Amino acid sequence: MRTRTLLAVAASTLALVIGRHASAGGAAGAGGPGAGAAAPKGPAAFTRHARFVEAKISPKGTYLAAIENEGGKRTLVFIDVAKRAVITNVKPYGETMVGRFHWANDERVIAELVDQGGDLDEPVTRGEISSVDARTGSGKLVFGYRAGEKQVGSNIKKGGADRAWGFVLDTLRNDDRHVLVESRSMDEVGDREVRVLKLDVLTGVHTQVAASPIPEAGFLTDENGDLRIAGGRDANQDLHFFLRDGAEGWQELAALKGLSGKAFPAGYSARDRTLYLVEPLAGGGFGLFAVGIGSGERKLLARSDLVPPSSYVVDGSTERIVAVELEPDVPTYEFVDAEHPLSRVLRGLLAAYPDEHVRIVSATLDQRKVVALVYGDRNPGHYLLVDAGSMSAEKVLDVRPWIEPGAMAEKTAFHIPASDGLKIHGYVTLPRGAAAGAPPPMVVLPHGGPGARDRWGFDPEVQLLASEGFAVLQVNFRGSDGYGDAYREAGHRRWGDRVVQDIVDATRFAIRKGFADPRRICIYGASFGGYAALQGAVLAPDLFRCAVGYAGVYDLTGVADADFWTSRLARGYLRTAIGRDEAALRAASPVFNADRIKARVLLVHGKLDRRAPLQQAERLRTALERSGNPPEWLVEPLEGHGFYDEAARERMYGRLVAFLREHTKAGP
Repeated sequence: MRTRTLLAVAASTLALVIGRHASAGGAAGAGGPGAGAAAPKGPAAFTRHARFVEAKISPKGTYLAAIENEGGKRTLVFIDVAKRAVITNVKPYGETMVGRFHWANDERVIAELVDQGGDLDEPVTRGEISSVDARTGSGKLVFGYRAGEKQVGSNIKKGGADRAWGFVLDTLRNDDRHVLVESRSMDEVGDREVRVLKLDVLTGVHTQVAASPIPEAGFLTDENGDLRIAGGRDANQDLHFFLRDGAEGWQELAALKGLSGKAFPAGYSARDRTLYLVEPLAGGGFGLFAVGIGSGERKLLARSDLVPPSSYVVDGSTERIVAVELEPDVPTYEFVDAEHPLSRVLRGLLAAYPDEHVRIVSATLDQRKVVALVYGDRNPGHYLLVDAGSMSAEKVLDVRPWIEPGAMAEKTAFHIPASDGLKIHGYVTLPRGAAAGAPPPMVVLPHGGPGARDRWGFDPEVQLLASEGFAVLQVNFRGSDGYGDAYREAGHRRWGDRVVQDIVDATRFAIRKGFADPRRICIYGASFGGYAALQGAVLAPDLFRCAVGYAGVYDLTGVADADFWTSRLARGYLRTAIGRDEAALRAASPVFNADRIKARVLLVHGKLDRRAPLQQAERLRTALERSGNPPEWLVEPLEGHGFYDEAARERMYGRLVAFLREHTKAGP
């Protein structure tokens, strides 16, 4: 079984997204991982890192592996399922920690390594892969540029060196010895060819299976682990997908029967010779289709009036899609095969947790044991170990044990027409105890991206603000992901006006509904959200009392200075998303319109930020000083694009809350 998101396609969005610092907590039960750790209080309960960020069961159900996070240090923990006891763990060595991991067989995990010392707000991958024995915790570096070197003081042995980044693509359910790895050369510059390698998890020996038909491609495999689909974007941001069917090599999908130019592949079943794909429907909405290879015969499996699927639940033995997750606002499922064992598990858990959402995150090969994550807008979540036969479930890991869901604030969705008629989407979170007729102060919180989206679920940043008495408004403005290509492309070259106007329109909707005191509204965002916050203060100067930009870009004429724009594909995205018209870029940049900003401003930045260089904040500070509105200023010398160190995060959020309180005091 696999849960699968849509095929990853490179350069499809602006890489200015900062995560909302999603969190996880300690293990349930005395003596488990994290037992005895002091529970953070007050704002620290929301600013601390996740305790557990992932959990997966081994193919035969013998072990459970999980990532435990303590103070930003990630440890890979192995639990004996029968004994319910930790048997070993792999702790960080220096700055190197475990990132994503996958079970290669019932006793061995393949772990992608990350380093804390990057310039983003999360540990960054160096493309290295380690093979770890669950029984002993001993590991061997089987892929990466440091493989083959001797590492003093570590129990990780290393194989041959590869000057390439590696990422696990498929664990090959019928092969305990090998996995498929996507590899990108470190010696190539710009848009890289992606090579798929078959990697021996014990020795590190690998052979090439295929090369991508388009640079920076993403891939899908079938139930046997054979490569079937590749996809990517060209310099004009047009999508291209290819099918690999036997010895014929890659063939562009658009040439096959039953496919349109807007088809987006979601999977391939070799047993059925069936391609699963998502397409926009003629009357609106999206459909999931099964298309026979060769015959072109099409069958509609599921449809949605508003959004394409966000992920799928897949039977790993057949690669058939059995359920589709949809996230128009509150997530829900459409069941393709309602009686499949995995669908029965999902339906049972959804019935048991009617006010929350459930995701299957891992399952054994026979699909008899399942790990599921239960979470909600007020519940940061907990992992369950489910017996699919008896339909019984046991909590094994608690995401944030120090959070009391009953004390958190509820998040509700809205869908409204923007001022030009386009339907936009978002969420409002009201602080607990907000009195009727006495609207609270509000923080408008635009997301990063812009090709990202806000979702229903526990958001520690939102809950922190709500706990301080603020209503919080989140807007999935045009340009956001999750609503289809047309919605995303509606934001192209409209960042400074229509995108930000959507945020302004939603703010005025919140005022009309009585969600916020119109005299006490501030706007705060990170990365692209930082840009949107300051541009919002330009576009609607009388609406916001204060504006906060965190790791933002404020001069669109200098966006290409960031580290991301070195490839042809990335530069193509820039041309498509913001254009090259100098006058238009200046008109859409807060730096060149600082004299229109009436709001008090706080600028927060990391000195090591290469995604949005510090010069961006410095230019805006200078412009605001010249206009007579000098901003408050917070720069962390050792942080990058967003803050990772917990002490830095606590300082930043303490300063943020104090600033928001100061400028949303009651009064004229």
